[in-house]
Amino acid sequence: MPRVLNLLLSHQDPARISRMLYYWRRTLGIEDVLLAFGGSHDMLGRLHEGPCIFPGDPRMRTADHQREKQSYTAVFRDASHWMQGQDFTHVYFAEYDHIPLVGDLNSRQLALLEAEGADVLGHRVTRINGTSFPHYLYHASDPDFHRLWRRITCRQDPQVILSMFGSGSFWTREAFDAVASVEEIVPVYLEVYLSTLAHHLGFRVRDFGEQNRYIGHLGDFGRKVAAARRDGAWTIHPVKTAWDAESTIFRSVRRPVKNAAG
Repeated sequence: MPRVLNLLLSHQDPARISRMLYYWRRTLGIEDVLLAFGGSHDMLGRLHEGPCIFPGDPRMRTADHQREKQSYTAVFRDASHWMQGQDFTHVYFAEYDHIPLVGDLNSRQLALLEAEGADVLGHRVTRINGTSFPHYLYHASDPDFHRLWRRITCRQDPQVILSMFGSGSFWTREAFDAVASVEEIVPVYLEVYLSTLAHHLGFRVRDFGEQNRYIGHLGDFGRKVAAARRDGAWTIHPVKTAWDAESTIFRSVRRPVKNAAG
């Protein structure tokens, strides 16, 4: 039977993290949650909400994510090490402001992964090499960038570069562990690095399709949650106020959330 680890990344304070974990566990009816804490070391000792990793890479905590080439390599590496000896078959990675809206989220993701014949599902997966996509142009100016993929790839075409939105992605255990095991010797922005590395290691990266319409880069979609849920959204991003004490998202889960029909 599939067993999914829900890997949640947050830098927020302990009270908000407690609300986030409560919501995830109640909404999905799960206990398989691993917190990746990106906040300060001082706050780490105040967390008492189950298993936690504390990746120390400062590239997690960039201000200008694209130009400073924000990285989640340490998160994936530490989570992969934490899973050793455990029977997880898949990993769902989500940032704190990427919110699940259906109780059977992981069942839906497993079904889509199988339907696509995929190893990785991501939002807004796009092939960007040879385009004017800003992330590609920024990286292609570094000669080490394309040399990296030529050195790693098992594919016939080492020029393929992908982009995948970073806030939420679903992985087979094999693909996740393989990506986590590669040392990031050339800094690459995570939205380019994770999907492109998975591709060049031989894994099939596919898109979430119609679910992309509920995933954005800017603002706060808190006021859109109810409409998105009615419209068939599995998740929504960003909702940066989700775990505030007055948040209606958190308060709503005090009543059991029914699973939507698959």
